[in-house]
Amino acid sequence: MLTFKKKLAVMLAAGLVSSVALAEGTITVYTAAPQNFVDALVPMFEEQSGTKVEIIKAGSGELLNRLTAESARPIADVLWSVDGTVIDFNVDLFEAYTSVHADMIAPDLVTSDMWSPFTAVVMAFIVNEGKLDGLAVPTSWADLAKPEYDDLISSARADKSGSAFIQFATVLQAFGSEEAGWEVYKGMLGNFVLSDSSGAVPRFVNDGELPIGITLEDAALRYKQGGGPVTIVYPSEVTALAPDAMAIVAGGPNPEEGKAFIDFILTKEAQEVVAGLGRRPVRSDVASNELLVPLTEIKAVDYDFQWAANNRATLVEAWGEVVLDVQ
Repeated sequence: MLTFKKKLAVMLAAGLVSSVALAEGTITVYTAAPQNFVDALVPMFEEQSGTKVEIIKAGSGELLNRLTAESARPIADVLWSVDGTVIDFNVDLFEAYTSVHADMIAPDLVTSDMWSPFTAVVMAFIVNEGKLDGLAVPTSWADLAKPEYDDLISSARADKSGSAFIQFATVLQAFGSEEAGWEVYKGMLGNFVLSDSSGAVPRFVNDGELPIGITLEDAALRYKQGGGPVTIVYPSEVTALAPDAMAIVAGGPNPEEGKAFIDFILTKEAQEVVAGLGRRPVRSDVASNELLVPLTEIKAVDYDFQWAANNRATLVEAWGEVVLDVQ
């Protein structure tokens, strides 16, 4: 007579049971969150819940490709910290979930029924003024399109990075019409030194490899707090103030534990950690990091999430065509 363990071994060998699903008290989280957020928040959740978290970390584009490839037999339970349009444009891969803390989230950061906001991200420039060789510090998106900044601006690829896509979509919405936004963005794109990783952008600037980068304000703040020779500049026209998303993977092996993870990230305790790390918290009862400028001093674009989600594939395709022309 086969024991339970022997039966289990036979079933696993035959591919009849997912080893992830059978790992009691374990969830798998796919994330594009910066490593310092993973290091700070995941151990807190594990300690409080008794659930072990397996982290798979990559850019949002790579994570989406994995989820698509695995959709018949999902491995992940949660997708954490990506551009919300990634989820809204691929709703079949996700399951709608309303957190128990939904009533504490700032209403203007709730833009979809499919996902919960993790943080509010602000797009900014990181500038190493000592490497500008006498050029003026850029203060606007339009400045970044000027020819004198050719090959001086670090940016992630909009077809690889969720945050870079938000930057791209922000510029297209910032100048009154999509056509006017494209004119500015084409000039910017011609000046870019592109990277597959958004995390590399502030590092290049901090290390002096390039004088300017387009990044998230928390990434710039991290290098500034670390004593780096950098300043944070907010575009004078408008910039993006947008939530990044987390969602339950449809058909994931541990949906209840996945929901518990999302609920934890939205607790006051976890959101205070978010604020301490330089991201804007999404709870209305948690203040932003005191080292950041007040949100009232930042001109935020009225970012059209639905337009960005509906047109994401078309915009990314157009971006790829323009890259070939201007790079």
